[in-house]
Amino acid sequence: MKKMFLLFLGFIILLSSCNKVPDKTIFKKLDTDELAKAIKSDTLFVYFYENISKKVDNMSDIKKAKYNDITYRRLFKYVKFMEDTTYWKPIYEKWKNEWENEYGIYLSKADSVLNYWKKYLAENSLDKYVDIELDSIETKYYDYKYYEYIDGIDKVNLFFKLTPLQGTIEQICFNYSYKPKIYSDSIYYRKYKCISTSPFSSQIVGYWEVNYFDRDNFGGKNVEMFLRDYDMYIEITNIRKDGVNIGIDNFSVPKEVSGCLEFEKYYPINFEYKKGDLIKKLIYKDYLSRLEYYIKQQEVLSVKKDKLCFDFCNDLLK
Repeated sequence: MKKMFLLFLGFIILLSSCNKVPDKTIFKKLDTDELAKAIKSDTLFVYFYENISKKVDNMSDIKKAKYNDITYRRLFKYVKFMEDTTYWKPIYEKWKNEWENEYGIYLSKADSVLNYWKKYLAENSLDKYVDIELDSIETKYYDYKYYEYIDGIDKVNLFFKLTPLQGTIEQICFNYSYKPKIYSDSIYYRKYKCISTSPFSSQIVGYWEVNYFDRDNFGGKNVEMFLRDYDMYIEITNIRKDGVNIGIDNFSVPKEVSGCLEFEKYYPINFEYKKGDLIKKLIYKDYLSRLEYYIKQQEVLSVKKDKLCFDFCNDLLK
């Protein structure tokens, strides 16, 4: 009973504040008095009005005619509805359970597919032929004798230690990539290719120059300092051994799987999104991710609330 009373009270307050917003088309500017009353009734109207004013000015005459019936009061009421957590929270809980019952099973099926290919890749990994590790970092600075007006780093070289594990390696191609530890769950990372065409049958140390835009991240640091601040990944992509080229492209891994595994390693924050693509392509074409399901269900209620405002807001996002 108390909960129902609070919901009712919140609705009355919302309705009261919305009713003080002018019932004037959003394509006409509010005068100072109208604006002052609307802001006094709800301070959020400031942000709302600033954003709407900027965007409607750029609309075509056709769209202005289409949405001419939308008033500040009508749209503000719709926006408040969309942001009403009291209304949406229990609905999202209901949708969560519905999604779990209908689509949750496909996540475990996707995991089974990924685990199969992880095992396959581990058994066929090119790492079994060569061990690679970052050995040292060399920083070269400008010589002030010749570059009087230039200050700072001239170039940075990364030295990698390559150890053959199964005899002579004739050629090798590998990628190194890195990302800041503070952004370890983000999509941010850097990836570069290194190639060596000289055969080696024992441990060697080769060096590759760092890209200009990455110099400051490596410059002036030793390996320990760099690995303190960044996560580094090394991936062997191709080798030539006994006159035969062996590459990860020969493994026939479905692109949806390889893409998903790359996201899991380098872009963990978006891994679940990529897993959804895998499910649609390889397991169940009508699969909806949790977010897609929520958006679909929310669209139904939003259209039911006010289709014209719904269409208008979608147009603003295009």
